[in-house]
Amino acid sequence: MSSGNFSTIPLNVIQLQQASRYLCVIFGFLVLVTGLCGNLLNILVIITSQNYKHNATSLYMLVQSFLNFNTLLVGLSSRILGTGFQIDLTLTSRAWCKMRSSFIDIHTQSAYTLLCLQSIDTFISSSPSAVVRQKSTVRTARYFIFGAICFWVLHEIPYYFLQDLVVIENTSMCIMTNAIYAKYRSYFTYLGIYTLIPVIVISIFGSLTYYHMTRFGTGRTPSAFTRQMVNMALFQIIAVILFNVPYAGEQIYFLTTTNLVKDAYRRAQEQLVSSIFAVYGYGPYMASLIIVSLTHFIFLFGFRVHSIVTVCQSGFENNFLPVLNGYFGIDK
Repeated sequence: MSSGNFSTIPLNVIQLQQASRYLCVIFGFLVLVTGLCGNLLNILVIITSQNYKHNATSLYMLVQSFLNFNTLLVGLSSRILGTGFQIDLTLTSRAWCKMRSSFIDIHTQSAYTLLCLQSIDTFISSSPSAVVRQKSTVRTARYFIFGAICFWVLHEIPYYFLQDLVVIENTSMCIMTNAIYAKYRSYFTYLGIYTLIPVIVISIFGSLTYYHMTRFGTGRTPSAFTRQMVNMALFQIIAVILFNVPYAGEQIYFLTTTNLVKDAYRRAQEQLVSSIFAVYGYGPYMASLIIVSLTHFIFLFGFRVHSIVTVCQSGFENNFLPVLNGYFGIDK
């Protein structure tokens, strides 16, 4: 009986490990290709329309697209290689061991900071007060973008010195050598900056923005471009909440069960969940940018349809309507 248990448990563990690799490759490639195409599409649309030159929200979205593109290209592709194909360069190169996570963290933290600033700027842009709307300027957005990126670059300097490639029992491991700093990154960086803080900030200002937009029905009507920017920002906020809240739950679970004694089968189960959420955490870079891109094209398509209808109506009134009026003896 016991020998049967010992023979089935390793088989289950192997099956779970294979499942985690297959899911990482399949789901990872889907998120990677879709996210890269979505970000490129969004960059091309914003640069072509040149909205970023006179609209702060567009500028935030443009910089976020560049940051998200780099995060997907470096972070997710290396995750797919490491988990799916067992090609982990952090275990062979000390420089890459130190630089990979810090590079991803700088881009991710900067992108989430800009997303919070974007939600605040969208709230200001949708205000019924003209005085408040004037506070949203491209010049201020440039200062915030530059300051945010510089801050997170400085924030990641200790990581470069404390992360190292070590050999333990003939096994290479890329680990954090300082326990205090490791806890700081686990609780503040991954749980706070990556999940809780962005979700709280964008939820508050997203709700306030929606409140402003509903008040426009009885007051001043915003321009089509302003409505487009607000709708894009709200869709992006929904995508971040959709992906980051489950990711936060996964992080809380692993933090609370770190000191528990776990058997091989449970560790394999957690490895499967961790592999799924490691790719799932890149979801906002894929979903939000696709929604933003679709919103752009819906706006452009709607604008062209409106222009065609206007031209047709004008041609009918100027050319055909006078003829019909004369034929039926109707004086205008």
